[in-house]
Amino acid sequence: REREREFFSLTHFVHTAQTSSVMTLLLWIVSVMLVLAAGTGSAQPQQCGSTSTYCPSGVSCCKPQYSPTGYGCTLGSTCCMPGPKLPPSSSLPNCLIIGDSVSIGYTGVVTSLLADKCLVQHGPWDVSDGGASATSYGQACLDNWLVTQAQEAVKWDVIFFNFGLHNLDNSSSAEATYRTQLLNITTRLNATGAKLEYALTTPFMPDATVGNFVVEQLNSIAKQVVAPFNIPIVDLYSLVTDHCGKIYKSCDWCRLDPCSYHYNSAGETAQAHAVADAIAKLL
Repeated sequence: REREREFFSLTHFVHTAQTSSVMTLLLWIVSVMLVLAAGTGSAQPQQCGSTSTYCPSGVSCCKPQYSPTGYGCTLGSTCCMPGPKLPPSSSLPNCLIIGDSVSIGYTGVVTSLLADKCLVQHGPWDVSDGGASATSYGQACLDNWLVTQAQEAVKWDVIFFNFGLHNLDNSSSAEATYRTQLLNITTRLNATGAKLEYALTTPFMPDATVGNFVVEQLNSIAKQVVAPFNIPIVDLYSLVTDHCGKIYKSCDWCRLDPCSYHYNSAGETAQAHAVADAIAKLL
């Protein structure tokens, strides 16, 4: 019955999605149905090479460049990074962080801070690349990240997510696509029954210092998207600007000087404490 509810939820979602992304949505829905269908029969997931990564029966393995095992799964036409590395915990709540390389940077510290409260994992399993990347990639691959890399189902207790730094285009069409795809992602995550939290995208000062406030515009859109779901916002953007300044080129939290996307240990640790505190409140 739960799979039937999930199917009807997805069907309703397709009818209500904006027409600008209908083709992308249809490909996404097909990949979702393949994943669900694989879980309803007796067919076992297929191993990718001799690695710990598996794909659903009937779904081909592929080779994303930065996959820790060298493999992922092809959903629709997209080669998707593998899901979280570890089996779900049977003794602690299971918490998932979905995001780009900034979130990969702080996930390790969050895992340590919450070690006695929940098993924290990152979706996708990625230690060196862009993680969940843009909303287009997240929309296509989300169902592969909601299961482990071995295709084990997980009842997630908390899902903390963000998309933005791989969508830095503030043209009207790009912002409309971002809004639609983030809504698709949020709707799918909401259907899992997990408690959700959304992180505002951290600053990208190479744009802001020349008057391009695309991150700020995307954060405004994201707040509008998640509001109807009553999803709490974790303001990592303000966490950074309160320390580094509203507009800055250099900051002692940045990995590079002048600052770009990424943070050093001090910056990652500060963000990790904010994320861990937010997740702990939902447990």
